[in-house]
Amino acid sequence: MKFPFIALVWTSALFLALHVESRPHPRRVGLTSTLLLNGMGYQPHADGEVSIAIESFAHLGEPKSMGPLTHLLNETLHKLHVDVDHIGDHMATAVERLRLFAAVGMPLDKLELTIDGCEKKTVTLPRTGFTNLGIVQADVSVGKCPSALLTAKTHNSETATIYSSPPTGLGVISDIDDTIKITDVLDPDKMIENTMYKDPVPVAGMPDLYASLAKSLTTQSIPPQFIYLSGSPFELFPFLSSFLKSQFSASLGPLLLQSLSITNPAEIFKSLGNGKSGQGKIDYKVGQIKRINGYYPQKSFLTIGDSGEKDPEVYGKAYNEFGGKFIRCIWIHLIDDKKADNSDKRFEEAFKGVPEDRIRKFHTSEIPSLSKIDVAGGKCN
Repeated sequence: MKFPFIALVWTSALFLALHVESRPHPRRVGLTSTLLLNGMGYQPHADGEVSIAIESFAHLGEPKSMGPLTHLLNETLHKLHVDVDHIGDHMATAVERLRLFAAVGMPLDKLELTIDGCEKKTVTLPRTGFTNLGIVQADVSVGKCPSALLTAKTHNSETATIYSSPPTGLGVISDIDDTIKITDVLDPDKMIENTMYKDPVPVAGMPDLYASLAKSLTTQSIPPQFIYLSGSPFELFPFLSSFLKSQFSASLGPLLLQSLSITNPAEIFKSLGNGKSGQGKIDYKVGQIKRINGYYPQKSFLTIGDSGEKDPEVYGKAYNEFGGKFIRCIWIHLIDDKKADNSDKRFEEAFKGVPEDRIRKFHTSEIPSLSKIDVAGGKCN
C-alpha cells in the first residue's frame, strides 16, 4: 500500500470541497449546519465558576446527493487495490461514516450556544476563520453550574454534552484505536474495513474494566474524569462518539480529536506523523495532555494506550514534562502483531525517567485482572 487510507480519503474529499467551494454561495443561516463536539468543564479559579472548552465545525448544509463522495470513495478504493465489489452494500455505510470529510467549512460564522444548568444561559463562540475553515476551539465562562453534566445547544437544536469536573480527584486519559476499540491500525486492509463500514468492536474486557475504574477511582465522592484522546480527525466524531455511548456508557467523557480542515493539506499529512518516527502524533498528543494539565493541574491521571503506535512515547514524555503527581500510572496494551514493536529497547527508550513501578504492560488476556489494581491507593501494578 503506497498511501495511508485516511490520507487518500482526505485528499479526495479536498478536491470535492474545493470544487464545491469554487462556486459562489450566499452566506445564509439556512445553508449552514453545525457539528458540535462534546467538551470539558473545569474551574480555573477558586470561586467555583466553571469554564467550558468546546469545539464546533460550521459547514454548508448536507448536499442533496452523496453521489460525488461515493464516486470519490470508489476511486480511492481502486487506488488502494481494494475490491469494491467486496464492499457491496456497505458502501452506503462508508459514505455516511466519512461524509464530513467532504463538508465545506464556513468562514466568518458566529455561533451562539444555550447552556442548560449554568448561571450563564447563553454564550457566543468566536467567529470561524479562514485558516481552520469553519472550526472554532474556545474556552468560555458559564458561571456556576450545579451539575457535572451540562448540555450545550445551538439555534438549530444541535447538542453536545459538556463533562464538567472539579479541580481535584482522579482521572483517566485513554487512547481509542486498539486500546479500547479494535481498529487494527497495523493492518491496512483491516483498518480500512474497521474505519469505513464494519460495526465497531471493543477490545475484549475493556468496557468492564472502564466501568470498574469509574467506581474504584471515585475519591471523596468525586468521580474520575475520563478523557478520550485520539489522533483521529474530528470528522470521525459522530462514529467514535456513538461507539463510546454504546460500549462505554459507564465511563463517558470528552472525546478529543484532531482539529483539521481538509482545505489545508499540510495539516492533513502532519496528522499522519512525520515519517517513521511518528513525531507528529507524539507532539499532538503531548500537546493535548498539556492542555488537560492546564485545566486540571491538581488531578492525577491513569493513562492507558497501546503499543501499536506511539502511546508509550507520548505517556513517557508527558510523565517527564508534567510529573508523577499528574501522570499517576501508565498502562500499555501489548498488541499481538508482528508489526508491533514490543521490544525491551523500545520501552526502555520510551519510558526513560519513568519509575518501573508506574508502568504496567499487559496482554488482552490480562485485562480482567487490571481491575484488582488499587490505582486510587497509589498502585500501578
